[in-house]
This record gives sequence, structure tokens and C-alpha cells, in this order.
Amino acid sequence: MASDRINPVPLSIYFLLTPDVHLLDLAGPCQAFHEALSQGMPLELHYIGDQTTCHSHQGLTFCGIEPLPESLPEPSIVMVCASKYHHGIYRNQASEHCIDWLRTVPQSQTTIVGICTGAFLLGLAGWLNDRHCTTHHQLTQQLSEQFPATTVLPERIVVQDGQVYTTAGVTAGIDLALQLIEARNGSAFAMNIARELVVYRRRMANDPQISKQLSYRSHISPLVHAIQDDLQRRISEKITLNDVAARFRVSSRHMQREFKQATGITIRAYLVELRLEEAKSYLDNGETIESAALKSGFPQASALRAAWKKKYQSLPGKFATKHNTAG
Repeated sequence: MASDRINPVPLSIYFLLTPDVHLLDLAGPCQAFHEALSQGMPLELHYIGDQTTCHSHQGLTFCGIEPLPESLPEPSIVMVCASKYHHGIYRNQASEHCIDWLRTVPQSQTTIVGICTGAFLLGLAGWLNDRHCTTHHQLTQQLSEQFPATTVLPERIVVQDGQVYTTAGVTAGIDLALQLIEARNGSAFAMNIARELVVYRRRMANDPQISKQLSYRSHISPLVHAIQDDLQRRISEKITLNDVAARFRVSSRHMQREFKQATGITIRAYLVELRLEEAKSYLDNGETIESAALKSGFPQASALRAAWKKKYQSLPGKFATKHNTAG
């Protein structure tokens, strides 16, 4: 059990389901909150919609869905789960009833969350007017065009503007659920939930939706993928090539050759890229340069500064000042 004191005030969470809902956009944050519930966080989980059954885009049908409540308790969160995007999304009768409900029932004290394309539903309900938001990286342009009164921020995992949160696609709902859990019960409790979910690295709100490291994952080598996973898991540790080779029972020369052939980059260079991206997320979250360096595996702050200057032709202090000032 995490050491943070659990907030004793019960929190009601309402998952709003509309036709063609995506399974993971519901299941991801639902699992995170359910795990928090099992570890002592006082929660009430509700699954609501205009109809008692709802067909998912993946073919599974949900039943026993509760009707849309006439009022919401304090505190409460409404999670607007994503549906498969298409032209005219949310223009069916069931969704339109949900839009009317969103316009009238949630109040100023209600936390409103749009997961992925759920942002479009929030836009139709007027919740995005004069706010910043995000959605799946392939749909930010459509969202901006459909709702010109909002400011769409691409390449963001989570965007908060007042009581309204929006997220990128699919697994970003898990990141936001962990963020909301942390806000109520502290970081240690949230990290414990993340470990139970085998989410070994929580992404920060300002992290890019598509990590630069994914550009080195477009290969089919099981060995290299396993090495990359191992490097990410142990990023804060001191790592040597001989140590990695021993872990996978291959020679160092063979390992380095396979890695370079699969990714186009050496293991050492890849590890620096990985650590720079990790350090950037910590700096973006308000950590000091010394702390970011330590947590991302640089032996000291000077090593982070040197690697940062070589890659970005600037210093990490300027990045931290700019982003933390921008909020």
C-alpha cells in the first residue's frame, strides 16, 4: 500500500457510453480506477448512457447500462468515452440525448473528461468553447475545423482547461486516470496503481503523443525489441553494454550489430535519446535539472546539459523555464 493518505471523501465516476464506443478507451481508465478502489480509494463507478445496451466498435455489446442521472453528486467525474470517428460522428439519436444531458446536468464543480474522440462530443455540448483541448493525433485538424471556438493542442497526451480534461487516443485514458488518482491521493498511491497495471512509466501531460523513440521501433527483431524494453525499464540505472549482453545471453558484438541493423542507431546513442526524452518529461513536470538528470539515468547534471546541448543546441534550463512559465 502506498504511503500517501487516502482522501476519505467518496468520488463518483460516470463513464458515458455512446454507440460504437471503443473498448480500450473505456477499459483503460476503468481498470485504473477499479484498482484504486481495490486499494482503498472510496469510489463509486457508474456506466451510463441513453440506452440499456451499447454496441462497441470491436463487436462486444454492453448491457445493464444505467440511465442518464438527473443530477450528479459532489465530487464527481464524467468520463466521455471515445467512439469510432467518422463523418457525422455523434449525430445519432442516442448520442444527441447524451449531448443534451452534458449541456444541462454537469455543473461547475463536475470534472469533465473527453477521451480521444470524446472531445467531439464535448465540443457538440459546448464544453470546449474558449478552451484548450486535444484529441487523437490524426484528428486534431478535424476537431479544430469543426469547433473554431476552441484551441486544439496537437501532440499532447492530456490537456486540462479548468474543469475540462481532454486526452489523446486509446491508452492516454490510463495516463489521465492515474493523474486524477494522484491529484486526490498523492504520487505514491498513483505510482502503486501504475505498477499494478504494469504501466512502468507514466507519461506526463505535456509528453508528445508519438514518442520519438517509436521511430526506432519499426523493425521485427524480437531481440532488439526486448533490449529496448529492458533499457526503458532500467533507464535510471547505470547500464553497460556488457551487462545488457549478459542479460540476453549474446555477445556484445552480436548485440550491437543486430541493434544497429534493426534501428539504424547504436545502443549508446539510443540510450541517450531515451534519457533525453525522459529528462524532458521531468523538466516539463517542474523537476529541477539535477533531479531530472538523476531520474533519467545521467550520472550528473553536467552530463544531461552536455547531451542536451549536443542535440538541441541549447541548454535544458531554458526549456524548463519556458515550459514551466507557460504552465
